[in-house]
Amino acid sequence: MAIVRTVLGDITPDQAGSTLTHEHIRYAYPGCELDHRCVWDFDFVAEDVGKQFEEMREGCGIKTVVELTPPEIGRHPELFAQIARRSGMNIVATTGFFPEANAMGIPFHWRRQRKEDVVNMLIRDLTEGMIYDGQKTPYRAGILKAATGSLTAKTRTPVNEKGRRIGNVETHVISAIAAAQREVGCAINTHTQPLDYAVCNPGIELLDELEEGGADPTKVIIGHAFVHPNIDQLKAICERGASVQVDHIGIPWQNDSRAQLDELIAVAMCQLADLGHLDKLVVSYDKFFSHARGPVTEEEPEQLNELVPNDYIMTEFAPRLERKGFGARELHQVMVENPKRLLAF
Repeated sequence: MAIVRTVLGDITPDQAGSTLTHEHIRYAYPGCELDHRCVWDFDFVAEDVGKQFEEMREGCGIKTVVELTPPEIGRHPELFAQIARRSGMNIVATTGFFPEANAMGIPFHWRRQRKEDVVNMLIRDLTEGMIYDGQKTPYRAGILKAATGSLTAKTRTPVNEKGRRIGNVETHVISAIAAAQREVGCAINTHTQPLDYAVCNPGIELLDELEEGGADPTKVIIGHAFVHPNIDQLKAICERGASVQVDHIGIPWQNDSRAQLDELIAVAMCQLADLGHLDKLVVSYDKFFSHARGPVTEEEPEQLNELVPNDYIMTEFAPRLERKGFGARELHQVMVENPKRLLAF
C-alpha cells in the first residue's frame, strides 16, 4: 500500500490533502549555532510556527507542508515533530544536501565519504530516523533533496568537466541520492540556480545526472525554474517526465516586484496547462517561517522569504490564476492530486 511519510508517522496519500512542497520552518546558515546573536528558544519557535501552521490549516485548507531544509542548513526533527503535534499539520522532512557553492552545502565530512556511505545515511534517514546534533531521533524523512548551483542572485554556476553547471562534489552526492531513491521509492525535490536558466537548462542537467544514477524522473520535482520562467525549458522538463515546482509565489527573488513575478508565474502555469502538463505542476512559497540569523536590524533586514503572508497563495495568487481561466479544478490538481502522487512511497 502506498504511504506518505511524515515526521509523526505514515499516512495514506489521500490524507495529505492540499500541500506546499518546499518550505523552511527554520533556515540556519552553517556556523550560526556559534553566534551569540543567534541563540533561539525552542518552545517559542514551536509555539509560534505551530500557530502559523494551524491558521494555514484552518483558514487556507493546507494540510501538508514539505519541510525541505537539509541537515547542514538547520534541519531540526524534534522541532518539526512538536510543530506537527501542536498544529495538526502533516510535516514531511527531507534528507539530502544543499549546493556546494558558497560553502553552504555538503559538509566536509560528507565530501570525504564513499558513495555507499552517503547512500546508507540517506536510506537510514528515510527508514530509521534522522540524526540531530549527533543523536538519532525517531523521526523519519519522507523526501530526498538534490541541489545544484550558486546561491547568490548575481553569480552563475561554473561549468564542470561534463559541460554541466553542477559542482564536482554535487555529482558525488547526487549519484548517492539517485541510488537511495531507487532503493526506497520516495520523491526527490531539488534546488537549481535561476540565473543559470539564461545560459542552459539546469533542470535538464540535474535530471541527466539523476537518471545516470538510476533515479526515476517521474518522482523528481525541479525547483526554482519559475523564477525566470521560460516555457520551452519548462516544457522540456515536463516532457522528460519530471514535475516543475512553482515556488517563490509572492517572493520576488531576482525580480523587481512581487506583482511582476506573480504575473510571469501565472502566465507560465497557464501555458503549461494548455500544453497538457497540468499533472506536472506543484506549488509552494519557499518561505522561512522562523529565521536563525539573530536580531532583525537595518543591517540584517528580514529576508523576502519571511515577508510573504501565509495566506497569500489562496487570497492573492489563486484569484490571479482564476482570472486567466486557471480555476478551482486546476488548483486542486496542482495542490492536492499531484503532490499526493509524488510524495507516495
